[in-house]
Amino acid sequence: MLGVRYLRAKKKFSFVSIITIICVLGILVGDMVMITVLSVMNGFQDDIRDKILGMRAHINISAYSDQPLTDYKYVVDNIMNNKEITSAYPYIVLPCIMRSYGFTTLITVRSFEDNIFTTDKDFIKYFNFVEGNNKDMNTNDALIGSEMAKDYALSIGDTIDIISASGSFERGFKPQKTTFTIKGIYKTGYYEYDSRMVIVPLTTGQKMVGYDNAVTGVAVKVRNFFDADKVAKKIDTDLKEFYNVMPWMLFDRNFFQALHTEKLMLALILSFIILIAALNIASSQIIFVKDKRRDIAIIKTLGLRPSNVAKVFFLEGAIIGLIGTVLGVIFGILLANYVNEALDGIRIILQVIVNIIWFIPSKIGGLSIPIVPDFFPSDIYYVSGGLPSIIHASQVIMVASISFLLSVLFAIIPAYIASRYKPAEVLRYE
Repeated sequence: MLGVRYLRAKKKFSFVSIITIICVLGILVGDMVMITVLSVMNGFQDDIRDKILGMRAHINISAYSDQPLTDYKYVVDNIMNNKEITSAYPYIVLPCIMRSYGFTTLITVRSFEDNIFTTDKDFIKYFNFVEGNNKDMNTNDALIGSEMAKDYALSIGDTIDIISASGSFERGFKPQKTTFTIKGIYKTGYYEYDSRMVIVPLTTGQKMVGYDNAVTGVAVKVRNFFDADKVAKKIDTDLKEFYNVMPWMLFDRNFFQALHTEKLMLALILSFIILIAALNIASSQIIFVKDKRRDIAIIKTLGLRPSNVAKVFFLEGAIIGLIGTVLGVIFGILLANYVNEALDGIRIILQVIVNIIWFIPSKIGGLSIPIVPDFFPSDIYYVSGGLPSIIHASQVIMVASISFLLSVLFAIIPAYIASRYKPAEVLRYE
């Protein structure tokens, strides 16, 4: 009970001492920020992975040495007996240059069979048409992303010129221009696709790249993309290792490894906030112990053993850490769930402050009031529709455990100092 009593302030107008509040806030903020950041990184990683794999292959089958795949129909027929495979379709992908109404930009052209948007559930899920559609596409019809349409003021019925390189390394390459009419404008939510990818029919893509009856590869979708590595080995065995069979873990390995490393580095950096807060508990408790040294000397004189004195101040530090940890977890979970609403609120507040500051200059000098930009623009962070956030219970438990254990660990220092005070020496100078 002494430990709880010492948490109370000396001043009659304060229930909890200022120094205790600072310690609790330090732990609270550290836990809250770490849980929120880890949850956003979880959401970002899962969102990007799902969107990329939803529109790309879980397993890619191609010929060796960057050659076109000529017998793709044989490949598709042989692998579809595998029950783990949900779909397999040929595709063509090639870098191109797009020109329209005076602008020029680099794009990626992807070609699929006409029925891909009805047979592949991932395409149905992620490709949402904001204008037009993909039905009854002609040879020179094209689908573009919503960001591309916005950036270059394109709409249904507009024409674009796409310049591709037709040929091979043996025969040489020559530029080829093809004019397309925009048939549909899609939105996937993945900025790289929405701003850089143009979809054309498979036969058109074959003409653009100069393939008579060949494709870049065969894209395979499986029931659970985490099993792609196992299914890829089975496909490789069934095709007698004549083809290059690669699961998504390999051809996107660097990207997803970079995301994982970034999350670990952020967690490591943010853990210093909790460490500093725990050190703050130790330093504030040391000051508190020195302030209470006369009380410590008196209760020791009355017979309280040094170990019991240490328990009192150890308990106090542990209680501070526990309160900060519990509140940090609660507010961290709340902030992680409403991170976009919190960012919008901060942006509105900042805009109000900017409006107040620029009010007089705008009236006198005719200057326009600056607009506070988005904190996480989609063209930089590859997501649209706000920051995704996914809370993992294991991470919350880990953060709470580290926070509380550090608080307990650093509470030992002031407890030890309190237990070492000698009553005679303290009371002599009081």
